[in-house]
Amino acid sequence: EAAGSAYTSSKHGLLGLMRSVAVDGGPHNVTSNAVLPGWVRTAMADRSAEAEADERGLSVDEIWQERAALYAPGRVPTADEVAHLIAFLASDEARYANGAHFLVDGGLSA
Repeated sequence: EAAGSAYTSSKHGLLGLMRSVAVDGGPHNVTSNAVLPGWVRTAMADRSAEAEADERGLSVDEIWQERAALYAPGRVPTADEVAHLIAFLASDEARYANGAHFLVDGGLSA
């Protein structure tokens, strides 16, 4: 895909920004972390699945089955599962988690 390098570069740039904010904010008790969920069934991801299904001659359900197969539990994480991690990171219990990235992928099967 032609946009793959730009997309990947932007993600790496955001991780660098997150780490810089963590260092700069640390002395002020400001934390900065990244949550990396992979595929989550959202309106945007559904549009992506529709486009991919049209391009490959598959159904949208087949695309989501392929995406789900990437994860050890055999399903994509829910938006609620991602939100729970974000809520934890925003809580006082996570006040010393800083400059880290958190995968919400159930343990990729790949």
